[in-house]
Parts: sequence; C-alpha cells; structure tokens
Amino acid sequence: MKHYDELEWLFYKERVISEEKYNEMENHLYECDECMNIFLSLIDNEEINSAEEIISDNFTGSVMGNIKSFKNKSISKVEITNMRFKNIFGYYVAVAAVAIILTWGGFFSSLVDTLPKAARSVINENTLSTPNIVFNISEKIVNRTSNFIDNFQNINRREAAK
Repeated sequence: MKHYDELEWLFYKERVISEEKYNEMENHLYECDECMNIFLSLIDNEEINSAEEIISDNFTGSVMGNIKSFKNKSISKVEITNMRFKNIFGYYVAVAAVAIILTWGGFFSSLVDTLPKAARSVINENTLSTPNIVFNISEKIVNRTSNFIDNFQNINRREAAK
C-alpha cells in the first residue's frame, strides 16, 4: 500500500491537487490508519474553532436522535420470509424459463446426438495416433533377418567369384 507524506496531505487539505488525485487520497484515508493520523495531525486549533462556529449547537443531539429512530424501526419476520420466498421463487422461475427455452431450441436433443459422435471421433483419433507396437517389432525383425541373409549371400558370391 502506498503511503502519502505530510506535504501531500497538506496539498490535499488545501485542495491544490487534481480532482482525480484528491479522490484517490480520500479513498486511501478510509483504508489507512497511518495516513489518517498524519492528516489529522495537520488540523490545527484555528480550523477546529472555525468548524465549531459553522456547526449548530444541537447537531450532536439531532444526529443521535436520528440514529435512535433508525434503531427502533425493524422489519417484521413475516416480511423477511415473504421476501426470501419471493427471491427463491424468482430463481426457480428463471431456471425453468431457461430450461424451457433450451428444450424448444433443441439444445438437449442435439446434445444427445452430438455426444456419441464426439466420443467416437475421440476414440478413432486415439487408435489412429497410437502405433501398433507388435507390428513394428515384427517388421524390424523381418528387415534385420532379410539384411543378414543378403549380407551372407553377398559374402558367398564374393568367395565363389575368387
């Protein structure tokens, strides 16, 4: 994680950097406690006093009241189970619709026809690509025997010719 130095945070505070860099540094503040501490150390008493003048006296009370009102509102269990049922039912409807469309389109029947053909072609390719080892060995034996007999006959002819 890249950390920013004090000068960069000062530029951030004074808004003398580009908007893109400003947003990047702001997002970094949410993730990095070390940089947050550096930034908070740049805030002086004068800025705190000016902020106190801007914020109303009942700000804290109104915020706390809003939080308490949100805590008291709850969703009943009946609504939660209805929402869960609707979500699950929606998924089942979507899956059924896809299955019907694929059936009408002939996907499953073509799959049943295509898979055996593909399996046969794979089997045929495997049998063609693997050499017949027994045939190769017997062919080598025949060739070597033939060469031996030819050499033996050539030697006999040379001796007879002398």
